[in-house]
Amino acid sequence: MINNSFDIIIIGGGITGAGIFNELSASGLKILIMDKKDFGSGTSSKSSKLVHGGLRYLKEGNLHLTYESVVHRERLLNEAKGLVSPIEFIMPLYKGKSPGRASLKAGLLVYDLIAGKLRHKFLDKEDILNRFSNLNPENLNGGYSFYDAAADDSVLVSRLLTEGLKNENAFFENYCEVLSIKENCGIKIVTGKTETGEIKTFESKIIINATGANASKLSPLPQKETFIRPLKGSHLTIKNRLNLDFALSFMHPKDKRPVFFIPWEGALIIGTTDLDAKSFNDLKISPKEADYLIEGANYILGKNKISFKDVISTFSGIRPVISTKKTQKDPSKESREHLVWENNKIISVTGGKLTTFRKLAWDTISYAEKHFKNLKLKDKKEPVFEPVLKYCSPEELRLLGRYSLNADLDFCKKNSLFKKIGDTPVTFAEIHAASKDKTLKHLDDLLLRRTRLGLVLKNAGLDYIDEIKKHCSQNLCWDNKKWDFEIKRYLSIYKKYFSPEIY
Repeated sequence: MINNSFDIIIIGGGITGAGIFNELSASGLKILIMDKKDFGSGTSSKSSKLVHGGLRYLKEGNLHLTYESVVHRERLLNEAKGLVSPIEFIMPLYKGKSPGRASLKAGLLVYDLIAGKLRHKFLDKEDILNRFSNLNPENLNGGYSFYDAAADDSVLVSRLLTEGLKNENAFFENYCEVLSIKENCGIKIVTGKTETGEIKTFESKIIINATGANASKLSPLPQKETFIRPLKGSHLTIKNRLNLDFALSFMHPKDKRPVFFIPWEGALIIGTTDLDAKSFNDLKISPKEADYLIEGANYILGKNKISFKDVISTFSGIRPVISTKKTQKDPSKESREHLVWENNKIISVTGGKLTTFRKLAWDTISYAEKHFKNLKLKDKKEPVFEPVLKYCSPEELRLLGRYSLNADLDFCKKNSLFKKIGDTPVTFAEIHAASKDKTLKHLDDLLLRRTRLGLVLKNAGLDYIDEIKKHCSQNLCWDNKKWDFEIKRYLSIYKKYFSPEIY
C-alpha cells in the first residue's frame, strides 16, 4: 500500500541532499528528503568546519575547483551572516621547509584575486611571535596571514532544511532507512523502515541519490574504472588554552600534509587526518591518528605542549572521493571534484566539498529538469538564505544566522536567554531555538548537531543538562522517563564515536 506520493524523493540528508532540498522546496513540486539517521549526522557534521577556497588545489593545478570554491565562499560570507564567518589563518614559514615564501605568496595572490580582496600579508618572525608566543621559534622565517571562512557544518544543514520546510510541498523523514527501491509502471517505489520498526512506503517519479560514500550502492557509477574511495578524516577537540584567535596552518613533519589548529565554539580543533577508511563504519579516531595529530601539534609548538589529556572530544568522518583504479593517488592528492550521473530515473551525486554544496545542487537539479515541464527554480543569483536583521548584537546575529525561522528573538530577549554556556559562545537562546526544530528527535540531535555542546564541553556537556532541560521544556514534550532514556542513549553514542577514551 502506498502511503505517500511525491514528485522527487531525495535520499541522503547531509549537506548535498539538504542543498538540493532547499533549492527544490519552492519549485511547486512535492519533495521528500529521507535519511537513515539524523540529518547531517554523517560526514556533514564531521568536517573541519571550514568554508574554504581550497588553497592546496592551486598547488595541484586545479584552478577551476579553487575558483568555484572561493566564489561560493564569498557568497556564503555575504548571505549566511551569523553562521559563516571570516577566519584569519597564519601559516609560519621555516628555513629549508615547505612551503617556500615565493610559492606561497604567488598562491595567496591568486587566491585573493579570485575573491576580489587583497587580504594576505607577510609577517616577519617578530610579528608572528607577538601574535603567538607559543610558536616554535627555531628556524622560523616569518609567515603569511590570509583569510578563509569557518562555519558550523551540521547547523548549516539544519538551516537549509528549516527554510525548505516552510514550503507546504516539502516533507522529511529522518531515522528512516531505505530498504528497497523498486519500479512499477515507471514510478519508483521506496520502502523504508523507521527506528521503531514501522515500514513506510513512498512513490516518486524520480529519485535523487545523495548518500555520499554509499552512493554507488543505490546506483552504479557510469564508468567501470571509476569508484568511490572512502577517505577518513579525524579530529581532536581541545580546550583553547593556547588562546588562539586565528587558525594556524602548518605542514606535518612526518608526511608534509597540511594540519590545522582551528578555534571553534570556544574550543580548538586539531585536524585532520586523511586515510583510506577501513570500512564505511570506520567512524572513531584510532590511537595512531591521535598520536599523529598530537605529534604534529607539538612540532609547531615551542612550549606549553599538549597531550591527549587535553582532549575534550574526537570526531571522524568519511569523505566520498571519486577515484580511478588506474590513477589512484595518495589520499591527500585525490581530487575533490563531484560527479553526477543518472541511471533509470535515479539521479546520483557524490564527491565535492562543503563549500560548493550549492553548485552540487544546481548540477544535480539540471538532470531532474528534463523530467518536469516548467520547473520553477530559484535564480542562481538569489541568496541561499533569507537575510537576517541588519541591526542586532553579535549574540542576536549568531542566533538568527544559525536558527533563522526558529530563532524566536523576542522571546529570548524577554526571558534573558542570552547567557553563555560554559566557555562556549553558545547561549540558552540557542538551546531554545534548536529545540523548536521539527526534525529533532533525540538528545544527540540537540547536543551533537543542532548545537555542538557535546563536542566542546567536558563530560559531553551533561554538566549543564538540568538547565538544558529547562530551556527545552516548552518545545520538547519529554517526560522524565523519556529524558532518562535520551541521556543513556546519548552517552552510548558519545562514548562509541566522540569520547577521548580511545587508548
